[in-house]
Amino acid sequence: MPLEHSLQRLEWHLWHQWREQARQTEHLELTSSELQYLYTLLAWDETGLRLTELAECMQVSKASASSMTRKLEERGYLYREACPEDARATLLYPSDKTCQLKEKEPLIYQSAVTHFEQALSAEELAQLTQLLERACTGLDLGPLVPPSLTQRPYTST
Repeated sequence: MPLEHSLQRLEWHLWHQWREQARQTEHLELTSSELQYLYTLLAWDETGLRLTELAECMQVSKASASSMTRKLEERGYLYREACPEDARATLLYPSDKTCQLKEKEPLIYQSAVTHFEQALSAEELAQLTQLLERACTGLDLGPLVPPSLTQRPYTST
């Protein structure tokens, strides 16, 4: 099977696992775009983001970001606080509801790891791990760096 097809199958598997977790936790109503906004907020969950910064990260207009954040706030996925440095600005933060959704992510990746552990020998799994690490070095992730699995919101620290 060509590498492109394998990557597509893996992507579809992970997406299916995401939708399964969302269905079980009543977050199935979230669209891919809404999830991207929430993940952006989660990357700055400690400091919060101004609407302008969020729009820049998402590469959308401020009006689009404003509309989306209003919807997500109404549904309880984010909240706003006054910015301590600028009285005119507010900061956006992911709500506990969003952090709970994010805590499911390790389960999604674990399903793929479990499959690989069953499909490959220990030596092959070690090789796959090494090759993926090397292949993923330098990938363009856009303006965000995903949190590591040992950082909040993945751990309870």
